[in-house]
This record gives sequence, structure tokens and C-alpha cells, in this order.
Amino acid sequence: MTHQVKFRRFARRKNAATSFRASRPLGGIRKSILLWLAPACLLITGAATAGVFPEPQEMHPSGAPFTLDEKVSIVIPVEATHADWRMAHFLSAELSSRHGLAIHPEAEAHLPAGRPFVLMGTIGNPLVKQYCADHGLQVSGTSPGPEGYLLSVTPSAIVIAGSDEPGAFHGLQTLRQLIEPGAAGARVPGVTIRDWPYTKFRGVKLYLPGRDHIGFFKRFVRDYMALYKYNKLIIEMNGAMRLDRHPEINAGWLDFTRDMQLRRLLDPPGLWFHGVNASHYDTADGGILEKEEVAELVRWAESNYIEVIPELPSLTHSYYLLSRHRELAEIPQEEWPDTY
Repeated sequence: MTHQVKFRRFARRKNAATSFRASRPLGGIRKSILLWLAPACLLITGAATAGVFPEPQEMHPSGAPFTLDEKVSIVIPVEATHADWRMAHFLSAELSSRHGLAIHPEAEAHLPAGRPFVLMGTIGNPLVKQYCADHGLQVSGTSPGPEGYLLSVTPSAIVIAGSDEPGAFHGLQTLRQLIEPGAAGARVPGVTIRDWPYTKFRGVKLYLPGRDHIGFFKRFVRDYMALYKYNKLIIEMNGAMRLDRHPEINAGWLDFTRDMQLRRLLDPPGLWFHGVNASHYDTADGGILEKEEVAELVRWAESNYIEVIPELPSLTHSYYLLSRHRELAEIPQEEWPDTY
């Protein structure tokens, strides 16, 4: 299941200023359309019974809601892992930025008594393990399984127990979707969710962003891809990352993108009725990112449990490639050769 997102910059082009294109997934075009439209439908109507996308495998109401206010603690074990801390800080930042709540992570040797708390982690987290044992919640490395989790919301506690780290993180994303405004701060409806992915490959394709849009790219990864539990990001690179051993590719890329932008062309003209298309010079806004900048984008995606798959197109997508090697072109007379 892969979706492709393309951002267009010029209104004069054939497509709209911003266009989204979904490629056909293995399950058929219907599932692809639903995957794109469902989040928007949830936001517009607010009427979905589940209130979570993708819809969890198992979801049951469990009574009164949990009130999120500044009396609540985000609990982590004394010997917390890096993943435990990262999830706690993620939720703390979310509550501060989106709901105006200042809730701090607190390290505890035992489960808090007599006060509400949020607890998140894998079943290997000692506090998560203790809570599950005390309340008869069945979670293991194989149940629900890879990337799976259990989310329990009661008036006194929110607990996320993952079969693994990605599963616990996906449980946090479900919690993000469930938080709603309340009379005092925010609230989370009482619910028990047991969930695991419908499919192993859940992907989106993007161009490498321009330097001015790195912030937007990161927000898209965190607030769309992670939120809706995508786990693969295909990034089209073209000649837009610094290549120390092949500066001619970077130089050709800049020459090509500037030519297309100055002439307001979507694709270069072909010679002798030779059809050409898909120049993709919007990649990196027609510029170049340094390798460390690209590495930082990869690290950001990985911190959201998303694997990056780089894409380097060839044949009719690489007009820049032969600008300094016309001897390799199939049609050397082409202004911008695209076959070799």
C-alpha cells in the first residue's frame, strides 16, 4: 500500500497548484481512496464511531472518560529506556502545544496510587508489565504481534502496552487521535483497543524537500504519516543531494531545473516528436541539499518509526544525468537527453 504525494509550484501548469496522486495499492483502488479520504472525513464530520484512523482491529467502550489536566503524571520507570523517554516527551509536547497542558514525565519505581497517570511502553517496560498483570491485560511479543499494541483508558489511568517499540508508538498515535476538549483541560473517552496493522507495507512517496520546506516536511511526517501509522517513506532524490564524487550530476541538475523554471515548462521539448514527460524538477525545489541535511530527514523519519526508501529514477526521469556525458545519450542531439 503506497501513496504518492506531489507538490506543484506553478498555477499555470496543467495540474492544480498542489496535487495529490494515489497509486494503486495491492488491495485495489477503493482501499487507496478510502485511506486518503477517511482522515479528512473524520475531521469534517466528527461522526465516526471509532474516532480513530485506521480503524482499530478491536475497540470496545470501557466506561467513564479519563480527564487530562495538570494533576496527571506521565509515568516512566526509574530505569527508563530511550524509547520510554522519547514517547513521554512526545506526549508532553503534544499536550502542551495542542491542548495547553503542562504535564511532565516522572520516573517512578512503582505504579502511582491514588492519582491519575499515563503509562506507555512495550511489555518489557516493568511498570507496563505490572499494570497488565494486575488488570488481566494479555500482551506479549507475539500478541497482538509486530507493531501491535493494547490501549486501555479508565477514569484513573491511560495505559499503552506495545508488543514492540513501533507498536507502543502506534498506540501513542491512537491516543493523540482520541484526545478531545473537556470541561477541565481535555478528556479521553473510556475505551479498550487492541490493534495491529492491516498490512506490513504502509507507504507514502514524497520528493526530497527544498531547504525552505524542511520544517513542513517534518510536520507532515509527524502529524500525518506517524499519526496515521504509515511505516515507509519513499523519497525521490534525483540530482538534488550533494554527490561529492559526481559534481557533474549536481551541476546538470541545477542547469536543468533552472531552464525549466525560466521557460515555465513542465517537461522539456522532445526532438523529432520524441515524447518526454515527468521531469520532476520540483524535487528539493530545484535546488540541492547537503548530505547531512538529508541524513537529518532520515533520522527524523526513523524517530517516528518510519523507514526511508530512497528512489533514484532513470530513463525519462533523469534529463540532468547526461548534461555532461552526451556521449552516452541515445539521441545526442536532444536538448535534454533522457535515454542512454
